[in-house]
Amino acid sequence: MTDQKEYLKSDSLIAAHYGEEYEHYYNAIVPPVFMNSLNVFETLDDYYDFDRTDRHKYCYGRVQNPTVRILEDKIAALEHGCGALALASGMAAASTAVFSTIKAGSHVVCLKNAYGPLKDLLTGYCREHMNVETTFVKGVEVSEFEAVITDKTDLIVLESPSSLVFSLQDIRKVSEIAHAHQAKVYIDNTYCTPLYQKPLDMGADIVMHTTSKYIGGHSDVIGGMLVTKDPELFAKLLHNRELFGGIVGPMEAWLMIRGLRTMATRLEQHQKTAMEVAKFLEEQPMVEKVYYPGLPSHPQYELMKQQQTGNCGLLSFELKGTLEQAVRFAESLKIFKIGVSWGGFESLVFLPHMRLNDQTCEELGASQRIVRIHCGLEGTESLISDLRSALERIY
Repeated sequence: MTDQKEYLKSDSLIAAHYGEEYEHYYNAIVPPVFMNSLNVFETLDDYYDFDRTDRHKYCYGRVQNPTVRILEDKIAALEHGCGALALASGMAAASTAVFSTIKAGSHVVCLKNAYGPLKDLLTGYCREHMNVETTFVKGVEVSEFEAVITDKTDLIVLESPSSLVFSLQDIRKVSEIAHAHQAKVYIDNTYCTPLYQKPLDMGADIVMHTTSKYIGGHSDVIGGMLVTKDPELFAKLLHNRELFGGIVGPMEAWLMIRGLRTMATRLEQHQKTAMEVAKFLEEQPMVEKVYYPGLPSHPQYELMKQQQTGNCGLLSFELKGTLEQAVRFAESLKIFKIGVSWGGFESLVFLPHMRLNDQTCEELGASQRIVRIHCGLEGTESLISDLRSALERIY
């Protein structure tokens, strides 16, 4: 049997080989896709004594799957967790985490710029059916969390960097505040991936990834992931995933395993291109402000260097002029396609605040004219040329 500990020496080894026991798959270098819905047992006692944590024993596809398990083992190792759980979408992961950490009457502290559907879950279903109160904070200053946390607070929701204005939260200090009040810290780590930020090492309790982004990497799969260092919390998350029926399918898991093998190389290029694009945009007179944590001009650049080892291909900027000009700019781009997601091979553009009112925009920290782009793998010079041409046509 291959010594799995040898693969823990680097993230690249984990992505390439960890969790893959070749001797169990006829020494195939690529693991098979286990498409079965159930596994059979020799005896009834074997069935009733089935251990869900044993990676060599499986029962039913809603509970666990060998292909899914390989993916989970890799992500757990990359995030320095005791275990990981793959789910059918990022929202399935987020909701499983929420319902595993709160109860009726709980108080939640949530970042204003957290994922929209997650905020809707908290202020809609959780409020209506569970009497959950949610307090939203900008999250830039640690004092904001200190000011609103109470003895009823069970969960703090972070997303660092957030995916529009790219503000950071001090993960270590916020985690200290949360734990002093027996609250859990959940963080969306999709932007950085496990390669560029490891929140569990800084005190976070649950890390979430939308694996549709860089882990999948090719815009052909939907999925989510939860990771924790706490065995008791992991057992609860595992139990609830089984109850909610949110496990990812084996084919999707296989595609994510494939994506992990090239993620470091892709991410390095995404980051390199985004940095050049961000610098270009900062020099344009028609650009009012650029949001990218890798820029020295970012107000939290020093915190970024403490928490992250890199950034990705996602950034945003505010244009001068009118909303109509911003819309025409986005629609004038040729390589950047209009789309709401990111993290794939392709370049995308979107105006997330286009139909929000001024008050909501002010609360979220950016005007209707904010433009979010994902810098794909089409080449830095081509993307800058596309942006320059669109700016020249509109302004």
